[in-house]
Amino acid sequence: MTQTSRLPEFPFARSSALDTDTLGIELLASAPVTRARLRDGAEIWAALSNAAARQVVTDPRFSSRAALEPDGPKIGNTVPDLLLSMDGEEHASVRSLFSKAFTPRMVERMRPWIEGLVSDLLDAVERKGPPLDLVEQFTAPLPVTVMCQLLGVPYADRGQFMAWTDRMLGDTGFTPEEIAEGIGNLQQYMGQLVDRKRREPAEDFTTELIGVSEHGNRLTEDQLVNNLFLMLGAGYDTTLKQLSNSILILLSRPQEYLRLVENPDLIPNAVEELLRYLLLSPTGLPVRVAVEDVELDGQLIRAGETVAVLYHVANRDPALFECPNELDLTRPEAAKHMSFGAGPHFCLGAPLARLELRTALFQLTQRFPALRLAVPPSDVLWKEGGIQRGPRTLPVEW
Repeated sequence: MTQTSRLPEFPFARSSALDTDTLGIELLASAPVTRARLRDGAEIWAALSNAAARQVVTDPRFSSRAALEPDGPKIGNTVPDLLLSMDGEEHASVRSLFSKAFTPRMVERMRPWIEGLVSDLLDAVERKGPPLDLVEQFTAPLPVTVMCQLLGVPYADRGQFMAWTDRMLGDTGFTPEEIAEGIGNLQQYMGQLVDRKRREPAEDFTTELIGVSEHGNRLTEDQLVNNLFLMLGAGYDTTLKQLSNSILILLSRPQEYLRLVENPDLIPNAVEELLRYLLLSPTGLPVRVAVEDVELDGQLIRAGETVAVLYHVANRDPALFECPNELDLTRPEAAKHMSFGAGPHFCLGAPLARLELRTALFQLTQRFPALRLAVPPSDVLWKEGGIQRGPRTLPVEW
């Protein structure tokens, strides 16, 4: 029996360090899978290596659904009927419906509009003039406007669902009751949106998904509503944090920002390297439970034991990435990262996120080649208490 008091507390990273999980990387050097303890004393496994992480998210012997059982691990705030909470045929069936509505063609149709939106936002930045907060003026308005356009959500409602999303993705920053309230508000809001789109169809993803699901009669109302509210919240918050973190680290290393100014063709690969390198979420959510004994990269995991996948540590695995703790915007294997997951659970929103990140960095570097931080990197304020990490403000000048 493990002596719990001697185990590292999970999650390993809770500081505002921009780019690393020092303890997680140290543990990876010792073993591909490690035991850890939660704050309540419960024990879990953490998959650290790339091989272990990929196995957990692709091996059907590790179940997301089992983690939601009453006797499951008390970690995270996962809601039933979400794609990320499903396994096997149930997951494949629901995901296929979302895939039919959320197609690469739909994302590509949004490209000219997104390019115009980024240009308009940067016009406003230029008019306002330095110094200003780039989170307020650019990295937050971009993804929230994109999600409103995609789902057919009135832009005027953005303040409401942004606040609810903060609660839904809260960790230590909100009480369990406050988190549940945020989730409930988003569920109610999206339920009302679905009802409205049934009465008044429009050219948006919500209308498309209603049509697909009702034609085959395969999505329950909860599956429809809950996955739409997840897309609304996560699609906004994840892109906001990744873009903010990316700009912050580039401006913290001015030579790297200048490299993109002078070589814009590097931006697609730079986006992949930034996705690999940056620490966005240390939590390993959603966790999975082994439904039978499984050997995981040399470590036996017993049936009923919980495993968290640390994508950000797997992205630093020296078995896959040369000099993994260095930021290299020209890294040829950068796109092998796991920041969008892998296998059946690979993120449906990855093409849209990539489009937003590439467009934002391309136009920003070309419009503002002299952009720089208005404060030392150590003085940037971080938003604490959430599952995903990012700066609260990003003061810049040029």
